[in-house]
Amino acid sequence: MSPPIGNPSPTRVELETRPAATHRNPARRGPVLLATDGLGKNGAPVLAARRIAEHLRAPLEVVTVIELQGTYGAALNGIPVYFPQLDDELEASRLADVREYVARHSTIDAAPPPVHVAFGSVAANVALVAAERAATLIVVGAAPHQRLKHIVAGERAAHVLRSSTVPVLSVPPGFDALPRRVIVAVDFSPASTRAAKTALLLATSGATITLLHVLSPLLGDLPLRGIGSRDLDTPQRLFGRLLDDLRPFVPQGVTIETHVRTDEDVEGIVDTAASRGAELVVVGTHGPRLLGRLLLGSVASGVLHNAAQAVLAVPPPPPGESLELSRRITGTATSERPAEWGGGLDAFTKRNAGRRVAIEVDDPDVGARMLGYGALVGVTYDPHDRRVEIALGDPLEARRHLLHSIEHVDYVALTADERAGSETLEIWHDGGQTLVLVA
Repeated sequence: MSPPIGNPSPTRVELETRPAATHRNPARRGPVLLATDGLGKNGAPVLAARRIAEHLRAPLEVVTVIELQGTYGAALNGIPVYFPQLDDELEASRLADVREYVARHSTIDAAPPPVHVAFGSVAANVALVAAERAATLIVVGAAPHQRLKHIVAGERAAHVLRSSTVPVLSVPPGFDALPRRVIVAVDFSPASTRAAKTALLLATSGATITLLHVLSPLLGDLPLRGIGSRDLDTPQRLFGRLLDDLRPFVPQGVTIETHVRTDEDVEGIVDTAASRGAELVVVGTHGPRLLGRLLLGSVASGVLHNAAQAVLAVPPPPPGESLELSRRITGTATSERPAEWGGGLDAFTKRNAGRRVAIEVDDPDVGARMLGYGALVGVTYDPHDRRVEIALGDPLEARRHLLHSIEHVDYVALTADERAGSETLEIWHDGGQTLVLVA
C-alpha cells in the first residue's frame, strides 16, 4: 500500500520482537571513545560513554585535543624558536582537567580510562585517534553554540563527522540511560543500513527501534526505482529486505517497527522523533543511490542541529561493503567508484563460485556475441590497470578454462532476481558491455 500524499501518519507498521542475535554485529569494533576537553560542567557525555561501554563490554577510552592558538614559539633575530616544554605543560594541564572531569561524573569504583592527547585540529585528530583505535563510536557533548543569532546543538559532532569514518554520538544534557525508543532514518542505501546496524548496538531488551522512511511530498505515492533496477519497489518490499539483513543482529527482546512518512527530510525525522518520544535519532551521512536526495550530509547536519534528542550520525560503510549492501537491500547495485569494485566482485565470486555461468559481450563495432559457458572460478579487479578478469572452468576437465580480461572499466552493476535465483554482473567498458549471467 502506498502512502497517501501529505499524510504524516504511518501507512504501514510491522511490529516484530526478535529472539537473541545470532551473529556478531559488524558495527561492533573496538573501544568506545569519549572526546572531551575536560572543561564542561555537563556530565552526560561521560555517563553515556560509560553506559555504552558497559553494555557492549568494550573498553572506554578518552581523547582530548589541544588547539594551539597564536604564534607557537618566540622570535629570535626573525627565526621562530620552539619550546618543547610548552607541550609538556599544556599536556599536563589538559590531562588533569580531563581526568578530574571524567572522575567527577563517574562512580567511585569506576576505573579511570586511558587518555589520548593530541595537538592541532580537534575534528581531524579525534577522527584520527578513532580510526587508529578502531573505535566502535565516538561520544561528544551536544553543547549549544551560537550561529547567526540562533542557538544550535550538535556542532561538535558535525565537525568531527566531516573527518570521521567512525559513528559519532552527540549527547545532550539530561542523558541518564540507554535509549528505549529509537528512530532510525532509512533510505535503503548502504549508509542507512550501516546506521541501523549501529543503532542495534545501543538497544537493550524492551527497546523499540522504528525504521523511518521519509518520502518527499513531490514524489507522492510513486514507488521507488533504483538506478539500473528493472523492477519497481515499494517501501514495504525494501523494508522486508532490510529487516532480513538486520535479523541476525537484533538483541533479544528488542522490537522493530517500520514507518513511512510523507514530509520534508529533516522535518519528517525530527517531528517523528518528537511525536514518538524517542530518546535517540540515528541517521546515515552518505547520499543514496535510490533517489539521490535523502540522508545527504546536509540532512544529517540538520538533524544534529535541530533534534532535541541524542543523535547518532553514522558515516557510510567502507567501499568494499557498499556495493554488496546495496545489492542485498535493493536487489541491484551500480558503482562508478573503483574503490567499491574489488569488494563487490569478491562477494559475487563467493556467492557463485562453481555455478554455471555464461559470458556475453556486446561490442559497438561487432555487436552482441556469446563468449562462452563454464563453471565460475572467479571475478577479480586489478586497480592498477583498471582491469576486470573473469575466469571460467570446465567441471569435466580441470585443465580447460576460459579467462576473459576487460580493460578500461567504467562501472559495474549487480542485479539479482530473487524469484528465479539468478544474478547478472554487468561490466561497462569503452562503450561496450560484458555480461556474466548466473543461471
